[in-house]
Amino acid sequence: MGAKELHLQTFPLVPVIVGVAKTIEPIATKNGNRLVVDCPADLGTIHADEIRFRQSLLNLASNANKFTEQGTITIAAHQGQDNGRDWITLAVTDTGIGMTPEQMSKLFQEFLQASSATASKYGGTRLGVVISRRFCQMGGDITVESEVGCGSTFTIRLPRIVEAPKAIE
Repeated sequence: MGAKELHLQTFPLVPVIVGVAKTIEPIATKNGNRLVVDCPADLGTIHADEIRFRQSLLNLASNANKFTEQGTITIAAHQGQDNGRDWITLAVTDTGIGMTPEQMSKLFQEFLQASSATASKYGGTRLGVVISRRFCQMGGDITVESEVGCGSTFTIRLPRIVEAPKAIE
């Protein structure tokens, strides 16, 4: 991903998070899911690629909904400091089917699905998760914790000020 591909700008976080929640709300309702947004009103701004940020959060929230029926999907955001830098952490938690350690180990590999049974029921290539992680690795990352039958938590952690990567000559 070259430096030219990132469109860094400063934007308020809360409207983006609320917008993502509103986008998936109709699908969540259709699956009988309850959508919870846990986000402080004073979360402030982030300097990042707004489109990629929104898409990453939307991918995680959509996946949480896809693998959850009659459950709860929570989008939680908070800010913190680590090594003298300000960080933004967003966690998308679901009460869905969860994943085995083996499924989690394959999660960020392009075009690999968790299992053929999962593929036939839920579809998808997991490419959205791979692309989202690639963006978030511009100074941060996406991590996952999961337990079969108990749901999953995907966590995006980004510096409040994402810096453009150095161009490779």
